[in-house]
Amino acid sequence: MEKRKYKILIADDEYWTREKLCRMIEWGEYSLECLPPAQNGEEVLERMDREKPDILITDINMPYIGGVELLEMIQKKYPDVVTFVVSGYDDFEYVKGTFMSGAINYLIKPVTKIDFVNAIVNALGIIGERENEKQELLKAASLIQDREYSQLIDREEAAYASGISMDGGMYLMLVKIHNYYELVKESRYDMNRFSLNIKEEIRRLSGEKNMTVFNHVFRSNEFIILSDAGNKELVKLAEKIKIHFDRESDACLTFAISAHSCTIDSVRMAYVEAVALLMTRSYRRRNEILVSGTRDNQEKEACMNKRFSAAYENRVKNFLQSGNVKGARKVIFEEMGLCRCGEEHWSYLEVRQAVKQVTSVLADFMPPADIVGADNFMETADKAVESLDEKAVCMAVEDMLEYLKPESGDHPTDTMKGVVRQAAAYIDENFFEELTLDFFAKKYNVESSYFSRTFRQELGENFVLYLTKRRLEKAKEYIRTDEASLTEIAFMVGYADYTYFNRVFKKNTGVSPREYRNSCQEGKA
Repeated sequence: MEKRKYKILIADDEYWTREKLCRMIEWGEYSLECLPPAQNGEEVLERMDREKPDILITDINMPYIGGVELLEMIQKKYPDVVTFVVSGYDDFEYVKGTFMSGAINYLIKPVTKIDFVNAIVNALGIIGERENEKQELLKAASLIQDREYSQLIDREEAAYASGISMDGGMYLMLVKIHNYYELVKESRYDMNRFSLNIKEEIRRLSGEKNMTVFNHVFRSNEFIILSDAGNKELVKLAEKIKIHFDRESDACLTFAISAHSCTIDSVRMAYVEAVALLMTRSYRRRNEILVSGTRDNQEKEACMNKRFSAAYENRVKNFLQSGNVKGARKVIFEEMGLCRCGEEHWSYLEVRQAVKQVTSVLADFMPPADIVGADNFMETADKAVESLDEKAVCMAVEDMLEYLKPESGDHPTDTMKGVVRQAAAYIDENFFEELTLDFFAKKYNVESSYFSRTFRQELGENFVLYLTKRRLEKAKEYIRTDEASLTEIAFMVGYADYTYFNRVFKKNTGVSPREYRNSCQEGKA
């Protein structure tokens, strides 16, 4: 059954205004249809029965039939149509008639993108209250807000947000869920429903129904809160969110609260500041609240160390040059102490930098023809860091070291060969799960390095590369045949972070997911 498309009709006698509003949102991305705009109220009335719009956006000052008169007529004859007005008249006494006529929003020209998005979201919410598809509409409205707000803080899309203004000052709080995939799994992998629930719960806990909360569409495990409340109020909210998650699930969260922010540019900077703040947290599986500019965090920043020193780097290189992988392993895990990063109170940034430097050195010793494989190892290790799971980080580095070991003359037992075949079959069917060497080692009760070595011998490629290939094969199939967004497809194949998925996809196929989708669509044309 084809999903219903909700129709939007825009009416304005100014050509550039109606064209701008029509092009302000990528309607097709949200299963919405923007009808050809109307030039005046008479045209709107002529088209209502024929085109049956669900949402009407009209200027208040038009020839023939004015906006107020038009809305009164629409309310009487088409009471189910959701309406709002756009005008350059910043005078409530003049426009209050529109509210008496049933309009739900009043937007002042020039209309900012964020205000327009919020108005559309409100309209969809009202339609959802009246229809059986309430949950689907709420999820669609939530996704619109997420995508459009995410443009504010994504550096690559900075130009997209130009012209957006936000009145007054605000604070930004970043809420990062480090074990996001585990929690979404409990929601039967419905990422959009999970995201909507989180945002609704945050608003409920804050007591502010209209608080701006959005899910970063390029990093699904990040939720961003924009509020004019002070730091103390946001700390209180963070405490409430922590308590809620402790009761409902075993979540691992970081709350990073930026300094005061006033302009659209500082919203982006506030996000960058919050991410930098996140890097100072301790590398342990526990919830932490970080506030910019506090003495505690200044002391943490002052105590940062470069864990993988030049001396360690040279020793690892010397061992690898002589083929002594065991010696390199000892330097990384025992001498540098990567396997003790939690108990020795390393910061998130120290672990991240050390792992990136170590894997970069290891990648240099892989065959030149295996550059894609090296990239996949490095990306896997980088994602393990984000989980705040010390064991997963060590496993990712260990797997890379195992790959550098010379082929062993030992032959795996028939039993172990069977285990590897079972594991490969499991990956083929469950590629979307959070699969690691440690998962399979526990599942089949074998030592992880032995499993990794046997997997490579039996199937001719490393575990990480095998899993990556299966996920990307499925991703390409979904992109060709499914109408889901690229962010949703990334999640469907096991990547909660679209930015990460985009990098892996491009490195392995030579094109980005969007370029691949465009080429597929051109092929069908």
